[in-house]
Amino acid sequence: MSFVEEQAADSLPRVRSVSAARAPWTLKVAWADGSQDRVDLTGLIHRSPRFRVFLETPPAFRQVCVADFGGGIEWENGLDYGADTLKMMADEQRPMSGADLIAFESDLGLATAETATLLGLAERTVRAYRKATRLPPSVAIAMRSIHASSTVLAAHYRPAGHRRRGRPRKDAPATAP
Repeated sequence: MSFVEEQAADSLPRVRSVSAARAPWTLKVAWADGSQDRVDLTGLIHRSPRFRVFLETPPAFRQVCVADFGGGIEWENGLDYGADTLKMMADEQRPMSGADLIAFESDLGLATAETATLLGLAERTVRAYRKATRLPPSVAIAMRSIHASSTVLAAHYRPAGHRRRGRPRKDAPATAP
């Protein structure tokens, strides 16, 4: 599913199965809808005081199971994590490509110049990213944030007006933003 496709509010994600992956602090999650994800919880474990317990006892991380009939996951030490938040983390970690950038621009009705301004990139870079198999994580984070909130979009959007071609002249008057 593309990041621009919205999940219906009444269809909350449900975990079918979960297990620790080989990579440190990573889970293999099978969802009730048949999809699967690898979710890296490194940030959560290092940033949350509750989850830091796994730094002190790493084997405890592997003792994970489905909780609340798929509504979340839990560990033997009593810690739990909701399926909706786990799904959000999986979606945030999913790489984005040039096709996602094209969908982002189309969905929001953005011109190349507007996309470049929103993402703090050169127009040439935006055009190159449209062909990329994997966008930089910082660009993916910005795109997800802008797409998720019309307020974030409005705060940073600047319409692409008529611009002069070529290098700016020192004696040319400044154009209005």
